[in-house]
Amino acid sequence: MNELYSSVPYEHPAWIEVDLKKFKENIAAIRDYVNHKKLCIPIKANAYGHGLIPIAKAAVEAGVEYLAVSCLQEALLLRRANIHCAILVLGPIYPNQIEYFLKHNLDITISSLAKAQYVVNAFNALNYSTPIKIHVEIETGMQRTGVRIDSSQALFDFIDQHPFLYVTGVYTHLATADDRHSTFTIRQIQLFLSFMEQAKKRYPRAIFHVANSGGTYYFPQAHLDMVRPGKLAFGYYVTEHPLTQPIFSIKARISYFKVVEKGMGISYLHQFVTSKKTRIVTVPIGYGDGYRRALSNKGEVLINGKRYPIVGIICMDQLMVDIGDDSAYVGDEVVLVGQQGNEKMTLEELAELCGTVSSEILVNFNERLPHLYLDGENTHWEFNILKGTTSNS
Repeated sequence: MNELYSSVPYEHPAWIEVDLKKFKENIAAIRDYVNHKKLCIPIKANAYGHGLIPIAKAAVEAGVEYLAVSCLQEALLLRRANIHCAILVLGPIYPNQIEYFLKHNLDITISSLAKAQYVVNAFNALNYSTPIKIHVEIETGMQRTGVRIDSSQALFDFIDQHPFLYVTGVYTHLATADDRHSTFTIRQIQLFLSFMEQAKKRYPRAIFHVANSGGTYYFPQAHLDMVRPGKLAFGYYVTEHPLTQPIFSIKARISYFKVVEKGMGISYLHQFVTSKKTRIVTVPIGYGDGYRRALSNKGEVLINGKRYPIVGIICMDQLMVDIGDDSAYVGDEVVLVGQQGNEKMTLEELAELCGTVSSEILVNFNERLPHLYLDGENTHWEFNILKGTTSNS
C-alpha cells in the first residue's frame, strides 16, 4: 500500500462484492453451451464495473482464449498486471499508438484501409520484425465501424501486400441479437457467413467471430470459431432459462436511525413528506458512488430480508430509507443490488426504473466503493481509491 495510507482503517460503509467463483462457473457454462468454441470475454469499462484486473485474472484461470478491451490504455493495464493471454483491442487506433500495440503483443482491430496504412507506416518506421496480429472488422448492419463487404477487397489486397500483417481474426458485430426473433440478426449472420465462405479460403487459419451475448445465447449459427459474450459472462443476460448467474452485489451498513413525525420533509427539496410517524434510516451511499439519483423516491433496498423504499432525493453520499414501524439498527447490512434472505434486488430492476440497461448501471459505480472479491474460501479486498490493494484470506 502507499505509505501515506498505511495506517488508515480500511473499513468502509458501502462496498461492492464480486463472486469470482460464480464468474468462472459462468465461463464454464458458456463453453459447454457453445460446444467448446473459443471464448473471448469483453472486459472493457473496468470489466463492466467489476474490476479490470481481478476479472481478467479469473478469466485466464478459467481458460479463456481471448480478452477484449475497448482501447489501448485498458490493454496496457492488463499487460502491466502480467496478464499474458491474447488481448483484442476492439476500439479505434491512432498512428502514435501503434508502437505500443507492437511492443505489448496486442491484437489490433483494422476497420479501414487507412487504419491498415497506419500500422504499416509505424511498422516500417520502427524497423519492427515480429508479425502484427490483426482482426479485420466487417460492417454488416451495426453502422458503427468496420469495412463494408463491397469495399473489403481493396483492404485485403493491401494486407496481402504486407506479409507482416497477420490476419488472426475477422469479425462483425450484431446490432439486434438481444431480440431472439430478430430477422435482421439472421440477415447479418447470413451476410457474414456468405462473406466468410470466400474469406476462409484466403485466411484458413483466421478466427471468424460474430456472436455477442445475444448471438451466443439465441443464435447458435453465429457461434462460428469464437464467441464474445459480455453481459452473459457476468450473469446479466435475462432469459427464461438463465445460463449464467449474477456475480455483482452492492452492500452498505446503516449509519443513522431516527423517528420522524408525520408531515416532515425528507432530504433536499422535500420531495417526499411523511404521511405518518415513521422510522427513517440513513444509508451511506449515493450518486457520488454511482447509485443513480434517478432512483430517488423509486428505488428499494433490502434490510433484514425485506424490501423498503428509498425516500427523498438521493444525496451525493447518502440516501434515506423508510422502514415504517419495523426495527433496524446502526451497522445492519443493507443490500442495494443482490440477494438477502429470500429477496433479490436485481440490476435489471434498477435499470428499468432509470430507463436504461443493466450494463450502464454497472459501469457507473466508481472506485470510491471498495471491492470485495470472493473466490470460494478465498477473499480479498481492493481499495482503488487509495491507489493500492490490501488483501485478507
